[in-house]
Amino acid sequence: MRRILPPRTFAPRILVLCALLLSLLVTAEAVAQARQPLLMEGKQTLFQRVLTRPGTALLDKPGGKQVAALPPLSIFYVYGRQGEHIEVGSNSAGRIAGWVKADQAIDWKQSLVLTFANPAGRDRALFFAEENAMLDMVEADDLAQQLAAIRRDIEAKGESPSDKIVAVEPKEFVDIRQQFYLLPILQARETALASGFRVKSVEVASVTARPRPPQMSQRANEGLKDFSAALVFVIDASTSMGPYIDEARAAVAQIYDRIQAAGLADKMRFGLVGYRDDPKAVKGVDYLSRLFVDPAQVRDREAFLKLAAGLEASKVSTRSVEEDGFAGLMDAVDEVDWSSYGGRYIVMITDASSRAANHRFSSTGLGAEQVREKALEKFIATYVVHLKTPEGAKDHAAAEAQYRVLSAYPNVGELYYPVQAGSVASFRRNVDVLADAIVNQVEQAEKGKFAATTDVKAGDPAADIKAKTAALGYAMQLVYLGRESGTQAPDLLRAWTIDRDLKDPSKTALQVRLLMTKNQLSDLQAALRQIVDVGIATEVSRDKFFDQLKSAAAVLSRDPTQIGKTGQTNLGELGLMGEYLEDLPYRSRVLALSEEMWNRWSIGEQVAFLDDLSAKIRLYQSFHDDVANWVALDEGASPGDAVYPVPLSALP
Repeated sequence: MRRILPPRTFAPRILVLCALLLSLLVTAEAVAQARQPLLMEGKQTLFQRVLTRPGTALLDKPGGKQVAALPPLSIFYVYGRQGEHIEVGSNSAGRIAGWVKADQAIDWKQSLVLTFANPAGRDRALFFAEENAMLDMVEADDLAQQLAAIRRDIEAKGESPSDKIVAVEPKEFVDIRQQFYLLPILQARETALASGFRVKSVEVASVTARPRPPQMSQRANEGLKDFSAALVFVIDASTSMGPYIDEARAAVAQIYDRIQAAGLADKMRFGLVGYRDDPKAVKGVDYLSRLFVDPAQVRDREAFLKLAAGLEASKVSTRSVEEDGFAGLMDAVDEVDWSSYGGRYIVMITDASSRAANHRFSSTGLGAEQVREKALEKFIATYVVHLKTPEGAKDHAAAEAQYRVLSAYPNVGELYYPVQAGSVASFRRNVDVLADAIVNQVEQAEKGKFAATTDVKAGDPAADIKAKTAALGYAMQLVYLGRESGTQAPDLLRAWTIDRDLKDPSKTALQVRLLMTKNQLSDLQAALRQIVDVGIATEVSRDKFFDQLKSAAAVLSRDPTQIGKTGQTNLGELGLMGEYLEDLPYRSRVLALSEEMWNRWSIGEQVAFLDDLSAKIRLYQSFHDDVANWVALDEGASPGDAVYPVPLSALP
């Protein structure tokens, strides 16, 4: 290039020209960098964002040619609006992506979404065209009569009985793992019902990742004939448990006689897990946790008893009063293939509490809440039969509190059944009633009948077991039919709903979840780990730790896309959290924590708080390892862009 330069006398002109061009380039770049997204109405720091629908095309200009096909649920910032088109960018720093049609984008003010809650014990959710019409009905004195009329219309006319109600939750449960869907929260506000309950009035939009088939499956009750169930016993195999292990085996043997006589051996399976202690730490205990009987591998009484004979009470004492029960439960949850069964039950039998997440001998590092979360993600109901033996009297209160949390099933209640004085006879009666109730569900399903629900009778353990198990059975049958028929979320554009059951607002109709990519979940784990590490490092100066903890927790709970960014270490630097929280109807435990409360806590309470974060780190690792339930929203997306619907209750 130098060989064809003009004579030296022209060099100054070229330098001037280059300088001018460079100046123009720098100015253009500065202008581009200076662009900011549009602000939300009435906000000073919050930018407008949209969520794309499946099939959205990215255009080079309004009405122009397509430059890319966008993955469903792509999040963009809004930089401009022109007629029927929106100018979008991938971040808030001026990176413009292009244009999309306005009707292909959903305004999204929050990162939260709703999913249908477990159908146990509640009515189907209704979606209304207008909020005012919905609230007028919800707050009316004759709500019960109106609901009854609407339910009759639904049965008679179909899924959209009137102009006011644009969609109804399908009768068969919508399994987000089988038919991926979202109900993004577009806006929400709290309101009080005439009964005094406070509920959330929520505007949502439905986004289904796969096209709806031409005709939705209308499975009749005949589909229940293929319904099957599995009951896995998780038994404490410490030195004191011999008589209960024998009785549990005898109970299963008796049930097998019944189901084999009825020709239902393929419809009801049993499994068995035993747990002791770490054999590396305690010589002679042989195993920490072991799956003795896999329900998929046994079909008759003889096969079960042969394998179950290997479970015996240990001849060696474990290291603490608390046992490693959560290790046994997690083996039952993870090692058993539950996908073949509609009814999914675990029965834990123990005379001691389980090692908490922060227990020095805990092998799982999980607490009761995290283990419960893992079981519920697979629609498994966990019963606890707690043997309150005289020898364990000092441990009874701690164990009961723990197991009431562990056994709580949404909209059904606690599946916790204490056996006073550890009576072997009472224990056997409870196990017989429970197993009999589950077998009865299978027998009724074989006839094409749903489980018959009944009211719970206070003070009658047997009646309580029957009633709650019937409610669970009905819910699990709906889940099974929905899974088998590929039931999808109702096809609606935008609609209003209530997050609680209208008939009984004490029950949840919609659950809050957060879609997180693998990259975000990994960053969340790393950030939480850093918080815990800082907490340990600043143990002698807790007052200095609070601001850092609160800032990090606010970022983690509210907007996972902020995780991993630099220069945002506290609320002041983040700059978005104040207004962002104003419109959020759901808050985490961390965000509810005030500095005054933190300083009022004892060191033990602060340590327990950090231990809970440590347990969540391990829970997130289990989410990460749950390969089957990660969803790729777009075929061309990288593995790191797959998403997992994390329950809001699992966030810090």
